Amino acid sequence: MNPATRQHLQQLGLERSPFPPTPDSAAYFQTDALERELVEATHCLRTRSGFVLLTGEVGTGKTTFLRRLMSTLEREDMVVSLVFNTYLQGNDLLAAVLRDFGLPAEGNAADNIDRLNRFLLERWQRQTTCVLLIDDAQNLDIESLELLRLLTCLESGQEKLLQIVLAGQPELLQVLAQPAIRQLSSRISKHAQLCALARDRTGDYVRFRLDSAGADGAIALDEAAITALHRASNGNPRHIHQIMDRCLYGLYGQAAGPRRIDAALIRTAAAEAGVQRRARALRYPWALAASLGGLLAVGGLVLSLRPGDTHAEPASTVASASPAAASAATAPPPQHCLARLGDGARRQVQVPSGAAPYLRQHDDLCVQATAQGALVTFVPRVPDADLLQQQPNTRLQQLQYRLQQQGHYDGQLDGRFGPLTQRALRRMQQHNALPATGTPDALTLHLLALPAAHADSPNDMDPSRNGHG
Repeated sequence: MNPATRQHLQQLGLERSPFPPTPDSAAYFQTDALERELVEATHCLRTRSGFVLLTGEVGTGKTTFLRRLMSTLEREDMVVSLVFNTYLQGNDLLAAVLRDFGLPAEGNAADNIDRLNRFLLERWQRQTTCVLLIDDAQNLDIESLELLRLLTCLESGQEKLLQIVLAGQPELLQVLAQPAIRQLSSRISKHAQLCALARDRTGDYVRFRLDSAGADGAIALDEAAITALHRASNGNPRHIHQIMDRCLYGLYGQAAGPRRIDAALIRTAAAEAGVQRRARALRYPWALAASLGGLLAVGGLVLSLRPGDTHAEPASTVASASPAAASAATAPPPQHCLARLGDGARRQVQVPSGAAPYLRQHDDLCVQATAQGALVTFVPRVPDADLLQQQPNTRLQQLQYRLQQQGHYDGQLDGRFGPLTQRALRRMQQHNALPATGTPDALTLHLLALPAAHADSPNDMDPSRNGHG
């Protein structure tokens, strides 16, 4: 958390951000419906009943639900793999699954499936259930979905060795309805659907988030404000966060003491965040396709309104198949980009082309398309030398804290590089479309240190926060 944001929250009497832009399972708003879905999904996986399907509109909390489900499964000593980056397809997706299970991913698909089968059979003999969670599954192609079906064919002769959860937007239902993968669809034993909040639950949700952040009644919404918030957000939790986050900036100028958010402030914040237009568009299925394109443009507007956020480079810098683009890819980074990096020894790292859109969101990275993928130039913020020496150490503790803040690490902040830390690094790398090595290399450490990663600076970190994520 950057010092300016920390000071702003402290002035409002808040201990943490009540409406963060990233999934926040640490302050989970529980409802009877969500609890029922969680219990039923856990039961299906525990009894190895087949696929579990989780669907919900953008921003309704699928990733947060998955993280809570994962935490529940791991408390029952199940072995869980979580795949974020579904732009990986086919054998690349299979390799990501193996790496998250802590297995080497080498050779062709047949070799990897055989290696996974041996691992799953060994765990089954120990009476340990293995679960694969896949987020944003609507991005998977038919080949990858068929691969997942084949993975469920791995069995002991009595039970399936791997349980799978597919989570995605409503378009995933259309993908699964295709005749070519009807065998997979027929194996779905549980379909959990996440919906937007009703009007009365919207008020409960906001009050819960504020109290969880330490407001203790010092910030309140009147009834008209709750009505305006629900109308503007359509009950979508992500839109609620965007609106309420801007409302907190609106409270900054109010005198100390009880602060109230009224309907006028809600409407102003919604307009500034560009939320109302998106919420209305998503109410109508026929408008969904058109609104998805608009979301990308409006998302840029939202970023420009948030203090401290960075801006992506133009999409025209993405790799092209033309000879001119291939020639340009070998040129040095543009001077205006290098100027942003500042002084210091520069590092260059070759990454897959799929990582480029993620990395271009950061101002202090220069990303160039190359024939092999993309070349990233940066000035490291965090030294990577000797990080793993003399364990436990404070630097590893800081690394664990940053990973925990991003929702990748759920262990103790003990300053030791063990399996949980390595898996968290793989998940963070996978989330950014980087090779999921689980190694704290220079680029990984640099990304974790960036303000856009929503992590505290090394000097700001409080090592006493050692709870479970």
